[in-house]
Amino acid sequence: MLVAEVTTTDLRKTRYQVESKDDIQKTRTGYKIDTADGESVRFPKEEVESISVVEE
Repeated sequence: MLVAEVTTTDLRKTRYQVESKDDIQKTRTGYKIDTADGESVRFPKEEVESISVVEE
């Protein structure tokens, strides 16, 4: 199982299960994550400190 971990500029961490690294996309305005359950989550680029993908 792959998990995308998003750290925002206020240092909060949120985790999303993804099927592959390709489910994380950088857009003009920020980042889009397509989760394994079919949901799409968006983050403005100025609010994202880092995004990492780990296998659990």
